[in-house]
Amino acid sequence: KWAERQRRVLLVVPASLRKQWAQELREKFSLDSLILDAKTYRDAIKAGNRRPFEAHNAVVIVSYEFAAGRADDIAIIDWDLVIYDEAHRLRNVYKKDGSKRAKRLKEALRDPFKMLLTATPMQNSLMELYGLVSMIDDHHVGDEASFRTMYAGVRASPANLSILKSRLAPVVQRTLRRQVVEAGHINYTKRLARTFDFEPGNEEVKLYEAVSAFLQRKDTIAFGDRANHLVTLVARKILGSS
Repeated sequence: KWAERQRRVLLVVPASLRKQWAQELREKFSLDSLILDAKTYRDAIKAGNRRPFEAHNAVVIVSYEFAAGRADDIAIIDWDLVIYDEAHRLRNVYKKDGSKRAKRLKEALRDPFKMLLTATPMQNSLMELYGLVSMIDDHHVGDEASFRTMYAGVRASPANLSILKSRLAPVVQRTLRRQVVEAGHINYTKRLARTFDFEPGNEEVKLYEAVSAFLQRKDTIAFGDRANHLVTLVARKILGSS
């Protein structure tokens, strides 16, 4: 897009990745960028720029939060390309009670050409895949009810899933580690898995039992009587790796 002199490019990324994106655009592609947040937006307005999102010869980088908060300003720009990084954050946009942030972004950026990037596989439900595709086109895989019936319900036969794969081919590009290696872009270090047995010492056993007892208590400030299973699992993993 940039080589075609289509310079209105918007990057919507997690707040923690804004500077990394700006740095890599400069180092790898010699592209200038403009990080817009509440401060830089106000400064631009004070300087007389009534449309801060309309940067000249610079990729505009914003966080999900800021983009949703300024959805009206974003909507009036005729973007050539919009990129969502960590796009799995948008997967619940199809739900009635889904992310309001995702819904605002979807409405504001309904027309521009979009690219969604994520390295996080869909593990919970195929409906999450439906949600992501709906950010590009509400009708590409049918409506929610028909998609749920054909692909995420009891009728999700191998034949139907094969049809879904072919329907997704024009809009979904999945790159496997094997393909990256074959293309010669990255040589991953070969992993050799080995299992080692060990017996914990007396002090380790005492520590493990004490932490387990603490995690199972119902009166702790840290976890309380409704401890989240994933949170306590993380605590156990930290104990195991210490």
